[in-house]
Parts: sequence; C-alpha cells; structure tokens
Amino acid sequence: MAKVADTYYQIDPWKIIEEGFDPARGRISESIFSLANEYMGVRGYFEEGYSGDRLVGSYINGIYEEQRTPKPPYKGISDRVCFMVNTLDWLSTRLVLDGEVLDLAHSRYENFRRVLDLRHGRLERSFVWCTATGRRLEVGFTRFLSMVRPQMGFQRIVLKPLNFHGRIRVRMGLDFSPLHETAGINFWSCPHKGIAEGIVGILGRTQKSGHKVYAGFRFHGPGVTMNEVPVVGEKYIGVDLDLPLAEGVASHLDKTVFLHAEKRPEKTVDEVWAAGVAAARAHLIMGYEEALALQDEYWQEVWRNSDLVIEGDPANQQGIRYCIFQLHQTYHGTDPSLNIGAKGLTGEAYNGHAFWDTEIYCLPFYLFTNPAAARNLLEFRYRTLPKALERARMLDCEGACYPVATLDGTESCTLWQHASLQLQPTTGVAYGIRHYVNVVGERDFLYQKGA
Repeated sequence: MAKVADTYYQIDPWKIIEEGFDPARGRISESIFSLANEYMGVRGYFEEGYSGDRLVGSYINGIYEEQRTPKPPYKGISDRVCFMVNTLDWLSTRLVLDGEVLDLAHSRYENFRRVLDLRHGRLERSFVWCTATGRRLEVGFTRFLSMVRPQMGFQRIVLKPLNFHGRIRVRMGLDFSPLHETAGINFWSCPHKGIAEGIVGILGRTQKSGHKVYAGFRFHGPGVTMNEVPVVGEKYIGVDLDLPLAEGVASHLDKTVFLHAEKRPEKTVDEVWAAGVAAARAHLIMGYEEALALQDEYWQEVWRNSDLVIEGDPANQQGIRYCIFQLHQTYHGTDPSLNIGAKGLTGEAYNGHAFWDTEIYCLPFYLFTNPAAARNLLEFRYRTLPKALERARMLDCEGACYPVATLDGTESCTLWQHASLQLQPTTGVAYGIRHYVNVVGERDFLYQKGA
C-alpha cells in the first residue's frame, strides 16, 4: 500500500478508532494497534484466527535468535546477526457456532469497530457475527498488557446472542508455531507442555541462542465447562470450553497469561519449566478486574506527568498522545539491560535492533518526563562498553565504537557501509550523556560511568 497522508482512523483526543475493517490495511492496523509494556509486545492481530493477510507477532524484549552469515572477506565486518524473534501466540482463540468457525476473511459480520484506548492502555474490538444459519452473535474482545505486572497479559471475550439461545465452543491455547516472517521459518522447539492445578502451560526454546520462554494461562467464566483432555500439538497446547449463551445476555470469558523469559542459555529446560510453573502459580491468582483497576491507575499517573494539551488542533492532539503512549509502553526504565528497538515491539522490521536513534531522538523525552528511565538507557551503553571497546579493536581503532544495530551490545549490522563507516552511534552516546548530566545534574554518573 502506498504511503499517503489520508485519514482512515477516526480523530479522537484519547483513542485510535477504526470503524469498519479494510483488509488492505490489515497489517498497518496490526502495527498501529500494537500493545507493549517494555517487557513484551503484541501486534493488533485478530486472536480468533484470520485466513487473510496478517502477521501474528508477539515479542519479548531481549529474547532473540542469532544467525551466522558467510565469512566476510574483510576484517571488521560482522558475520553474526541477532534479531528479536517472534515468540508465541498467547492470545490464540477459536470460536465455533453451529459448526461454523469464526474467520473475518470468510464470515459475514457487521458493525466492526476497533479502538486503542490511550488513556487506559487497552485494545478493544467488537462486531456482530452473522452465521450461515441466521444466528447473530455480538462479539467483543479486550486485551491489555499489565504495566504493573509486566509478565502478565489479559484477554476478555464477551459474547451476546441477539436472536438465539444455545452453546458455543471456544478453544483457548498457547501457540509457539507462528513463523518468524522475516526468515520464513519457526525458531522454537517445545520440550515441555501440560496442565497442572488449572494452569495450562508450555515451554519454548530457541535453536541457537538457547533462550527459553515459559507460558501459562488460566481461564475464568461463569457456567463454562472444560474438556478434561487438552488439545496438544508439536508447539501448541489448548483446551476446549463449552459456554452457554442466552438471548440478550452478555457472557464473558477471561484468559490470564503469564510469560517467564530466561535469557541465560546455561539454564536447562527443566529448571526453567519448574521456575515458570512456580511463578505462574503465584501470579495467576490475580483476576481480570483487579488487573484492569491497576492498569487504569498506572496510566492515570503517566498522563498526569506526561500529557501535552494542544488546543484547536484535534489531529495533532491525537498524534502527540499516541507518540507519548508508544514511547512509554515501549520503554519506561524498569530494566537497564534493555533498549528501544527501532520499531519498538510492534513487528520484525529492523530486527528489533537499537540504533543511535535512542540517544538522539528518544532520550530527550525521558530526560524531561522520566529521568530514571533516561539513566537506564545510558546504563545499557555502560554495560555494553566492553563490547564497544572490542568492536573498535576489530576496526583497528582506539577507544570505543558503539554498534549501528544491536540487541546485546555486539554489532548486528553486516553491511560494511553502515557498520564500518557510520560513526554516529558513538557520538550519539556522548551526546546523550552530556544532555543527561546537564538536565538531571547527576555529576556522580558522569564521573563514575559516563566519562
């Protein structure tokens, strides 16, 4: 699709609104409606499955895979690429009514509406499903990533029959099988999966980096019955649920998910599974309503500190709040081992790499709204200084040479004209340190780490 400045989404000071669904804009909307909480991010794809063009993308910050390129002909050219790897579809849902599977690429539907609520940090979508048998079912999905418990994601499905009574089958699961689209393959194996104490769990391991992710979920819903035998695939585990529906009455089903990431390759799959199960057991006692209340309180404080009001220009008012929202949900300084990828946690473009954009374009926002996060961004550069020193030696230079593109401090750009000729990442780091010290006034950081 051409990049033109047309108006597709509705203008609203606190929301991004899509009225009606245009499949040709599907991928753009998946990016626009992405959610994140620094720890993880998920694109705005349809969780119920969609056979049209889409990218089922879910990412955990700092979880990456690596590939080797052919040995370069010249010294100083990197032959190792690290990239933020697509993880699992933890929202995976299937709805079956009268034998018909909901799929908006084929199903008839009306009144489609999708809303990203910037004030409260959640994504809502609704429509009326019109089945081939004449039944009309109002369907609503809400999801959010907790800003208070960053390892947790929440999903609520609301179903309201408009002209019938009956039952609907819902399959909820965890799916490690989505492809990493850039590479065209899947990088995960799943050595553990099972159900214990009402928690449905699965563990994935990357092929090369040895990173591991445990995922577990519970579901809650009035009157729901579960098939005791789980649905199991090579990289999937799920459960079939039977939900009674009464005409004119809205029924809801909640899914609470916990993701535990382990970046240390020396940790065994058994150790990570045990740690994940124990942590999930402790975290998944939190219900949807409690988590939603905490989410609202968190974003209320963010906007109290960071909001900018533009009078008389509703489009730019919406735009500046969207930018603030994306910056804050992508990074707010909870983990100094992380940085800001060029596309945040919204997709695979730029491989999730941090560039010099962080210090030049992003750092000023945090300097004036969240100085602790600004310091943590610079702490990332301090922690990776040994790798910058090593990179300089590779180029027969003195001092430190920070990478053009990185996830772990090493150079992941294999193009010599960028990685070996562009020196602005290092000057950008110095630029960031200078402004941090001038704005925040923290001389101790300059003397101990910055210099």
